[in-house]
This record gives sequence, C-alpha cells and structure tokens, in this order.
Amino acid sequence: MIISHVRPTWMDAMKRITTAAVVIFLMTGVSAQDAATPKALVPLLATDSHGRPVSGLTPSSLTITEHKVPVTAVSLLQGSDLPLELGLIIDTSSSERDGSFKEMMEGAKVFVNEVVRQPEDRIFFLTFAMTTEATGWLKKDQLAGISINVKMGGGTALYDAVAAACRERMGPRNWNRPTRRVLVVITDGDDNSSHVTRDQALSEALSSGVTMFTLSTRTYGMQDTRADRVLEDFARATGGQFITGLSRKDVPKAFAQIKEASEGMYYASYVPPSSNNRVHEVEIKPANKEHIEISYPKKYLWVQ
Repeated sequence: MIISHVRPTWMDAMKRITTAAVVIFLMTGVSAQDAATPKALVPLLATDSHGRPVSGLTPSSLTITEHKVPVTAVSLLQGSDLPLELGLIIDTSSSERDGSFKEMMEGAKVFVNEVVRQPEDRIFFLTFAMTTEATGWLKKDQLAGISINVKMGGGTALYDAVAAACRERMGPRNWNRPTRRVLVVITDGDDNSSHVTRDQALSEALSSGVTMFTLSTRTYGMQDTRADRVLEDFARATGGQFITGLSRKDVPKAFAQIKEASEGMYYASYVPPSSNNRVHEVEIKPANKEHIEISYPKKYLWVQ
C-alpha cells in the first residue's frame, strides 16, 4: 500500500487561519455580548424559624419564576459585599412629639455609625413634615461634621418624603452597577399632607430598587392599625421589615435587628426571561421544602 503525503499549500493554510479567526471572533463577540447584557437584581431576605437571617444560601436553595416562567442561570450576591447606599427618612411633624422620637434619634446615630463603614458606602438624611429637606450623599469621613437641623411641627407628608428620597436621591436602579440600596423610615405612619398617593410613592421605591425598613415611633400600646398597615405595606412590597409596638428601651434592639437584616440580605442576579415588560412579577420560593421564609419585592420595574 502506498500512502501519499500531500503537503498543504499556502492557500489551505490561509483558509484554516481565516476559519479559526472567524470562530475566535464569534466566540469573543458572544462573550462581550453576555458581559454587556443587563441583569435584574432582586433583593431578598431569607430567615429561619427564629427570624434570623440565613447564611450560606445558594441558587439551588431557591426556585424563581417571572410571570410563571422559570428563571435560569441565577447567581446570588451577598448584600454585605456590595457598596451600601442608605437613606434615613425622619418624620419631624407635630405628631412625633408624643412618641419615642428622642430614643429613635439616639438609636439611629449608633446605627449609622455601625453600618456606614466602607469607602464606597454612602448615606443621605431626609427630614419631613409638610415639606422635605434632604442632605446630599455623605461618606463615612463626612459624618462626623454633619448636623441635622430638626424642627418639630406641622403636618405629615410621608408619601411625598418616600417618593422624593427614591426619585431625587436614589434614582433609577443601575443594573450594571450592583449596590445595596436601603431606606430606613422613622415615622408614626400618618399622612395628611402629601401631593402623591401611596401607590405613586411605592412605584418610585420599586423603580429605585430600594429595600425599606419601616420603624414606627408609636410606643407600645399606642399603635394605630391604619398607620401600621401603611408602613407594613411599604416594607412588604420592597422585601424589607416593619417594626412596631416598641417601648422606649426596645429601640436599640430594633436598630440592631435592622442592621442584622440589611447586612444579611442577598441579591438574585439573572437575565430576565423577557425584557419586553416594564413591570416584572417575581415569585421566589424555597427549593426542596427548605424551612426558610423569604421576603422579597413581588414586582420590580425594568428600567434601562
């Protein structure tokens, strides 16, 4: 048997090189496209039977759907690994004179000093009665010299305050720059002066991607069912927590709870099954009947 060896011509070599170059180009294009594809970032808080944040959560621990369509290729980001963007919203209306306002301010000061730690962390303060007054964004080294001018009195525009904090300070969520966005709202929950509705304020909150922790200043035995429902709705809709019925001595524990919860959050990151809808309805459940409770926003606004 005679085996003939045919030497490749330079044309054959060029064809192979060209083919390889095209393959590499296509692969590079796919990788670049994947990297540039925006991903949703849904905050969630997983707690155990004692209400404590669950550590070590993995994507396999969860089942996520959007409009009943399974979500795949999910990654979980630790909230504590992301830069913190914190807004502290403080009710200074006339009704706060009879509550635990002093203790709340003392607890808030300790809380802020403990959670704003990293160079990229930042915070703003917004006080409100009938109108709002907000600081700019502040870093850790700027907090020592800050003084919040608190003037008690006037009506209460809670919905205006939430909307302003989300629209004028937080702004729309930047899907390509993950941050941990938290609002702590300190109020008795009354609203008698807002120009926007509760639903409009909530829409601004969902657009900015914040998680709201609402803290009622009404002391134990002074709760108001209607006002509490407002604060609970804000917290539930954004995946946060609502705290009420505190005695004055319980206030430090309440802020410690918010600190633990906000630092124990996760963010589910994934490419939405459909990017055509502005409002995305989400459902997140524990997988394999794990005994955990999950708080998360049932909707988010896909704003690009």
